[in-house]
Amino acid sequence: FFLLALQNTILLSSATALISPLLFSIVAYVLVRTKWHMRGVLDSLFWMSASIPGILAGLGLLWLFLGTPLLRPIFGTIWALILVTLLQGKLTSTQLFKGIFLQMGEELEEASRLSGAGWWRTYFRIWLPLIMPMLVLVGTFNFVLAAQATSGIILLASRGTVTLSILALE
Repeated sequence: FFLLALQNTILLSSATALISPLLFSIVAYVLVRTKWHMRGVLDSLFWMSASIPGILAGLGLLWLFLGTPLLRPIFGTIWALILVTLLQGKLTSTQLFKGIFLQMGEELEEASRLSGAGWWRTYFRIWLPLIMPMLVLVGTFNFVLAAQATSGIILLASRGTVTLSILALE
């Protein structure tokens, strides 16, 4: 059980550490750099959802997974746990990236666009190299959060997806 829990914890934490910096940097970019009219609602949702206790959020996600036919097949798998741990670090990660995007001027992005680059090329060739230290920091932060996650994932884990934190609780 220990080796399986160790393997699951490393897989869960590594996937979260790799996916979360890219995902939340894009969300922060949308919140700071775009003129999308729903960005205030998105930012408020991130803030409000962070105030929900972990076990209550886990119960809500359990109902979501069991009540949605599209999500029901991944219930009890490592993919469900990765999705939940991604959601746990969303507020802090997004706020860190928002701070970076607010500090940087728009001149590099404008120059890239005038040179003919699209949004994706600008993001991957201009922004990502500039925010690389923050990407590493957020990845490390979310790795640690995912490794010690218990309350959010305990209701979604099965016998085959037990992590070290759940094993310690048992």
